[in-house]
Amino acid sequence: MKNHIIYLFTLCFALGYSQNSISEFTNSLDRNIPKQLKEKNVPGLAVAIIDNAEVIYKKGFGLADINNQIKITSETGFNIGSISKLFTAWGVMKLVEKGKLNLDIPVENYLTRWKLPESKFDKSKVTIRGLLGHTGGISVHGYPGFHPDAKLPTLEASLNGENGPVRANEKVELIYEPQTKFEYSGGGYTILQLVIEEVTGKSFEKYMQNQIFKPLKMKHTSFTINQNILKNSATPYDEDGKEVYFEVFTAKAAAGLQTTLEDMLIFVNASLKGNKILNKDTLQLMRKPSKLSRGNYGLGYIIFPLGDITVKGHTGTNTGWESAFLLDFEYKSGMIALTNASKNGEAVARRILREWVKWKTSQIKK
Repeated sequence: MKNHIIYLFTLCFALGYSQNSISEFTNSLDRNIPKQLKEKNVPGLAVAIIDNAEVIYKKGFGLADINNQIKITSETGFNIGSISKLFTAWGVMKLVEKGKLNLDIPVENYLTRWKLPESKFDKSKVTIRGLLGHTGGISVHGYPGFHPDAKLPTLEASLNGENGPVRANEKVELIYEPQTKFEYSGGGYTILQLVIEEVTGKSFEKYMQNQIFKPLKMKHTSFTINQNILKNSATPYDEDGKEVYFEVFTAKAAAGLQTTLEDMLIFVNASLKGNKILNKDTLQLMRKPSKLSRGNYGLGYIIFPLGDITVKGHTGTNTGWESAFLLDFEYKSGMIALTNASKNGEAVARRILREWVKWKTSQIKK
């Protein structure tokens, strides 16, 4: 997630909204989305709108592959960038529920393969809670991906800064006193990736597959990028519509998840109607805003009040991909937008969010 992501929520309200019925609203999306994709040079989009815990709109627009003229569908695969963090948070909190992790003891109690570098700041204050909520004082805002043919660094090497010149070999370390302020950190989630491996004795990818995705029947969602996942994937493009290579990651917990709109809707159902992965109290805790984030982040969840609506979820940006997953849990409503475009995909998602917020607000005020 990049710094400009806050701009996504510098919202979007306009006085008045004449479209009150679902059909009027969805018809407006049908008319406007193709125009927005063309205007912003975004090749493709998969989008869904949820209202009262039911899907009222689900469509693919544009192309997954320009050269081969393959259309986007609800089963097209996308990298979802920092939305990966939300799923990682679910994986961590499952271990908390099982008593294998404690949110508030020093995270280094769980680490043997790597330790935080020595620092003038108090390492004992770096906790699971702080890493989940970006108050742990940790460096590395976000990660670049690697070419698919590149040899990936180990997780320990990545934590030590061996991530290539794009990231200027920035290592994961303390850069301010923990528990004193909010500072978004992909590096903190890379530590959590290691914690999961240390505590379970399994690879992060296998743990997430077996404990989160398989039980939810998210069959096309994975941190392991193989040919089975890639065969239905969209092709990523830059802001000029030029094809870019499919990035792969060592720091998977922060940015490496591949999924589809259909699978994200399974996750919506689990989020709004209950599930066997996490109990209700745990999920409420994760969605509770922290004071240090000024109310804008919980444990893995971005939180933004938008008038009568408060959305909770996450957004994601990687080279060639931009996505948003945002739900209002009071009204059991929200939106998902997945694009295969750099930078301009966010603008399209922001416009859909704006239209949905205006429509939903008009329904609430009836």
